[in-house]
Amino acid sequence: MLKSLMHAIVGRFQKRYDYDVSYMRALIAADPAAFLAFSKVQGLGGYAKAPKAAIIAAKLVATLAEDCGPCTQIVIRMGEEQGVPASVLKAVLTGDEAAMGADAALAWKFARASLARDMEAADPLREEVVARWGEKGLATLALAIASSRVYPTVKYALGYGKTCSRVQVKGEGVSPLAA
Repeated sequence: MLKSLMHAIVGRFQKRYDYDVSYMRALIAADPAAFLAFSKVQGLGGYAKAPKAAIIAAKLVATLAEDCGPCTQIVIRMGEEQGVPASVLKAVLTGDEAAMGADAALAWKFARASLARDMEAADPLREEVVARWGEKGLATLALAIASSRVYPTVKYALGYGKTCSRVQVKGEGVSPLAA
């Protein structure tokens, strides 16, 4: 019964985001406890004490570092659902800082510097994040970055990361900047 419920939840996710959930189904088949453990990552990524555009920008940077399309597309769809303008989403994908807006640009730069372990760049950006959104905002971006890397990493580790796809924003193809 537990497996049936998990498959139903995964099926709704698949339908909502038009996303191949085979790797999630493999986790359920291997051990429902593994899927339950994996599903807890959603709570990390759901902590939101910063502007939506900033959170989505950080998630996109982290996802692009691990993924070639499908997981990135989910983050785009989530941003669209949350009302992040298409122009901001495109700018984050392409690295157009001037078009991102201040919130997304700060999160984009901070996430890139953090993932590159460039503390010379990350330290002043971290200070700016805290000045703008407080410690809760910093925690939000840190959790968004970390949690967004989990999904594609698990997918690839389980052998399901074989399909790349073009990312679309509001139906328009966008070529992301290399991570």
